[in-house]
Amino acid sequence: MKVKPGKGADYRRAWEKYNKPVYDKLLADGVVLAYGLAVEEVKTDGDFTHFVWVATANMGAADKIGPTFTADRNRRSEEERNAIAETLASLTEPDKARSLVTRARIFRIPGK
Repeated sequence: MKVKPGKGADYRRAWEKYNKPVYDKLLADGVVLAYGLAVEEVKTDGDFTHFVWVATANMGAADKIGPTFTADRNRRSEEERNAIAETLASLTEPDKARSLVTRARIFRIPGK
């Protein structure tokens, strides 16, 4: 996604408040193997500034991510859902988002 200029720290705080707990639950439940919020260190075309990466054992696990976020948002009040949406929309340029799915052929987690 593309975070508006000067809003990187605010975006990170919002992401950690609203999204990180969901990813932590997915990690604790074994749905995801790892995740992260990252920034582009070497600038390319300027279409994005931040990205979330997630590692799962298979696509079945990846398919559980969306419903877990939906469940998290649905348990919140309408007022809180609106506040989350407004906060994230005020910090980003939603039309500048992109998605990518890759498949690792060789992947090793230390100790496993």
